[in-house]
Formats: sequence, structure tokens, C-alpha cells
Amino acid sequence: MLSPDLGLYVVHFAFWSSFGITRTLQRARGDAAAPVAPAAAAETTAQYSRALLILHSLAFGVMYFGIGNAVIPGRVPELFPGQRIVGGLIIGLGAALMSWALTWFQSWRFRAKLDAGHQLATGGPFHYLRHPLYMGLNLLALGSAIWVPTNTLWIAVVLMVIGSDLRGRAEERLLTTAFGDAYRNYALRTRRFLPGIY
Repeated sequence: MLSPDLGLYVVHFAFWSSFGITRTLQRARGDAAAPVAPAAAAETTAQYSRALLILHSLAFGVMYFGIGNAVIPGRVPELFPGQRIVGGLIIGLGAALMSWALTWFQSWRFRAKLDAGHQLATGGPFHYLRHPLYMGLNLLALGSAIWVPTNTLWIAVVLMVIGSDLRGRAEERLLTTAFGDAYRNYALRTRRFLPGIY
């Protein structure tokens, strides 16, 4: 009989599928539906963006290693009744947040890089959080750690949060340079990851 914890792979597949589908629809829609926003004048890349991307990739590596190490041999600890449901709902929330963010963010890149014409996103989820995409990744890691509560998964959550925070800060410096007061004013009224908290 198959383990119900193999469903975590299905949930992760759905998470990444929502990301891919939203990106595909965004590209197909093109700039015609893009909201009017301040745009960067020149191409520029955040300092250490490649190293920060590698740190975030390490978090993913630890997370997927931890999932495989617990799920495939059937060694998922029981933390509380319904942990799989709670974990799945948190992952689903992360997927919804990322998809919502991608519909508002026409200039998304893997690295912290601004191309000429890069738009400053301040609507949709960006009205509440400066980095909803990174928060979506944090929710993916947190939901996975609740579903599979092992030390390895909790280490992955810590690495994911640190990676998200460092990448967010690097992007904020870049955006402040590119957009000046428009970004400073936006950052004053919008929290980094948790509305009203942080």
C-alpha cells in the first residue's frame, strides 16, 4: 500500500505547476495588461545576487533531501493529528500567493536584476508585502516541515527564511537605487514578509 505521505510530492508538483502556469499566462498576456508603474532606466544587478541565489538553492536542496529521506522509506514522524492537512494548506497558501504576485509583477527574474523598463510592482499582494514571491517559498518550506516534521526539514525552513530575507534586502537596495523616493515611500508603508509585523 502506498504511503499517504507520497502525496507531498503531488502537492509540491501542484505548487510548481501553479508557478509555471502563471508565468506562461503572464508571458502570453504580454505588456498590454501590465499596470502602469515606474520603470527602471537602465539594466543593473544587485551585489552578490548570484551567491544569494546559491544560498536559496541550498535551502531547496536540504528541503528535498529531507522530504525524500523521510517520505520514501516511510519515516514521517507524527507531530499532531492533521499535520498533513495543515502542511498542505500552508503550501497551497504559498502557491496562491506566488501566483497572485506573478500576475502583478511583469518584470520577475531569478536573480536580483533590473532590465531597462523593469516596473516597480506595488499593487496586488505587493500592496501588503514587499516580497510575496519569497514569502510563498517560505510557506512552501514551512508547510513541508509541518507535513514532514524532521530536523532536516526545519533546517530547510531556517535556510529558506534566511535566503529569502537576504535576497529581499539585496533587491531593496537595488530598487532604492533605481526608483529612489518612489521605492522609499513604498517601503515605509509596506512590510517585508508579514503585514504589520516584519
